[in-house]
Amino acid sequence: MIDHTPSGHGFVSLLEAFRDSGGTAPSDIVGRLLLDHQAGAAVSLAKLIHSGQVFGFEWRASLWIPMFQFDPKDLSIAAQPQAVRAQLPELWSGWRVAQWFAGPNSRLGGQRPVDLLSSDAAAVLVAAQGLPLPRTQAHVANVALA
Repeated sequence: MIDHTPSGHGFVSLLEAFRDSGGTAPSDIVGRLLLDHQAGAAVSLAKLIHSGQVFGFEWRASLWIPMFQFDPKDLSIAAQPQAVRAQLPELWSGWRVAQWFAGPNSRLGGQRPVDLLSSDAAAVLVAAQGLPLPRTQAHVANVALA
């Protein structure tokens, strides 16, 4: 079970949940790997996070990046996780996004979204699209429609 607030147990649970899909790495290491693999067309990890293309979660003053978000061959951004992430509420913290990918999901028959990304990305996308908007985000959406 994934803790809903940052804790030692929750951090270890996230690391374990992402182990089979490429693991999790500190952002400083991921940033260096991106520079090494994308020479000439390098985009900083900070820009990828700021633009919402990639997410990370904080633990003890370090930002951790789940590596399933990248193609292991060349570290390009994997399309399926990015498309799913775009459907999750914008107001969610990186910790909450990581929990969603790492936790069992009733819309996926109790399976974890991260485990189904490579075999049934469409089902994971549908599960993400069916999430209700958080109260503050729903209010912003209603005001924008008025």
